[in-house]
Amino acid sequence: MNKRHTILLIIIFSFCASIANAQKDTDLGASLSFEADKELSRFFRLSFEEEIRLVNSNRYGFDRSATALGLDYSFLEKKAKVGVAYSFLYLYNSDYLFESRHRFYVNLSYKEDVGSFTLSWRGRFQGTVRDENRGSYNVNPKYVLRNRFQAEYNFWKSRWTPFVSCEITNPVNDSRYDLSRLRFQGGTEYRLYRNTYLSGYVRYDVNYEKADNNRLSVGFTYRIKL
Repeated sequence: MNKRHTILLIIIFSFCASIANAQKDTDLGASLSFEADKELSRFFRLSFEEEIRLVNSNRYGFDRSATALGLDYSFLEKKAKVGVAYSFLYLYNSDYLFESRHRFYVNLSYKEDVGSFTLSWRGRFQGTVRDENRGSYNVNPKYVLRNRFQAEYNFWKSRWTPFVSCEITNPVNDSRYDLSRLRFQGGTEYRLYRNTYLSGYVRYDVNYEKADNNRLSVGFTYRIKL
């Protein structure tokens, strides 16, 4: 076993260990999503995403739907990207009511190839406007910073691309928490055709906010490049 394989196994085992240490108050969930993106020019790309999440808990089985539209600009030979996006959320909130929310993002990301690995970082400033007629909130809008670190392994002449990631979410305008969530994710993407991809993953969210339980979920994403 060479050094690259050893590093990949360490990352996978670390992810599995975090799943094994799940606390008792853990909900089970599922996610289905469709993604499409269109290259507008050499540097600009438009993206669309539709996602539905389900949860098995003492709440309603439907968790949320999200419709997002974004625009990215690539630079540094397409290793780096900056982008903005808007997402409309329809969800079942912690007050057991259906609620609409508006969310916006500002993203900055960078990736680097290291041998057969692609290592990447994405920083995101996120704001969410919540409906106070449908829920009780200490802060509104809610602002957070999200940092995601991801490693992909690129098999030579293979359609499979396994990946693992860790994402850290820190509140910006809520002094009750220094850390609101840790997200661990592992899965693989499979290239179906030249411009279409299917990915499956297992995700574990450690939620530090009192209103949310931890969550273990599985998800599938169909992605197409137009």
